[in-house]
Amino acid sequence: MSENTKGKIAVRNNAGKKTPAATAPMANAYANATVLEKIENLAATFRQRKCN
Repeated sequence: MSENTKGKIAVRNNAGKKTPAATAPMANAYANATVLEKIENLAATFRQRKCN
């Protein structure tokens, strides 16, 4: 019984570890793109204010 339980726990741990590792790069890429877009918008806003 105890061996069977250990096997189940190991599978759960592996499944739990694989998911964040796979999704983290995508989340980082999305966050980076969002931040860059906001910075570009700010830069464009200040450029327009200076010209006017």
